[in-house]
Amino acid sequence: MSKNSKETPKKHGRTRQNILTTEQFLTLYPNKKTQANYRLAIRRYLQTVYPDKNIENSTLSIASEKYIQELSRKNRNYYLDLNIYSQKLSEAYSPTTANLYLRCAYIWLEECGFPTTKRERQRLNAQLPPPKPQNTEIELKRRTFRIIYSSLPKHMGTLLLVLIASGMRLGETLKLKKTDINWEEERTEISIPVEITKTKTARTTYLTEEATEALLDYLRSRNDKDDRLFPFSIESAQYHLRKSAKQLGLTRVVNGKRTSVHWHMTRKWFISRFSLAANKDVAEHIAGHEGYLSVSYRRYTKKQIIKEYIKAEKKLSIIKDRE
Repeated sequence: MSKNSKETPKKHGRTRQNILTTEQFLTLYPNKKTQANYRLAIRRYLQTVYPDKNIENSTLSIASEKYIQELSRKNRNYYLDLNIYSQKLSEAYSPTTANLYLRCAYIWLEECGFPTTKRERQRLNAQLPPPKPQNTEIELKRRTFRIIYSSLPKHMGTLLLVLIASGMRLGETLKLKKTDINWEEERTEISIPVEITKTKTARTTYLTEEATEALLDYLRSRNDKDDRLFPFSIESAQYHLRKSAKQLGLTRVVNGKRTSVHWHMTRKWFISRFSLAANKDVAEHIAGHEGYLSVSYRRYTKKQIIKEYIKAEKKLSIIKDRE
């Protein structure tokens, strides 16, 4: 380059040939859930930029290409657009969703050659709603589980009793088949197949007499041909528990913390209550805690484990005060 020649100033953003289409951008993220979040965030962003247009998934690529072209020609200021977007998110969405959509917009723009600085992101994030109160679990009591059980539909109440009695995870329980149940043992036995366990180790657990009675009654009341023990989804189970907890006034804000109720509490209840009357190692083994499985298998026979379970059974019962 000669001394008299002038350097061409760098253009802000990618060149026209390197602009990513929306679909090209989305293919960078193979996870379908991630793609859906990005697609929705970009749609919401462009709807803010072009409020007079109805932007759908079918027209998203056209709208995004138009927008990137306008940015490349410096006909728009994407920081000002993000500023309006963050305000709209603050008005319309929860803190978690608002933060997710704004972060998706940052990443999309950066991939297209229009990054935001750390200071710009701080200013934009400051406009989002404050974080939700920190969640804290309610105190686990027999009476609490009893009133939750009474408020749930029959199929969900049965699920609650089975989880409390067995120490199983929700995901494991909803994948069980009727053939995984052995009703002939001293206590109803559940064989959890290796392919549905979190630890990828098959194990056996048991049911209390009250959980057995409830499960038998529930199965008799069904007229479907589904071979699953509980033929419904995790989302359905979570919905019913949240709804019940809300109706009972168990979810509320106390001293800046929101009390919460969730299915995993049944595992904590199982281990803590079992350990009051019987061997804690057996409780951890039955619940499928990693680290206890191989040790417990070597140390205890099946007969010994059932014996420990029967010792703890009165502590795991919630419908009747068997203590």
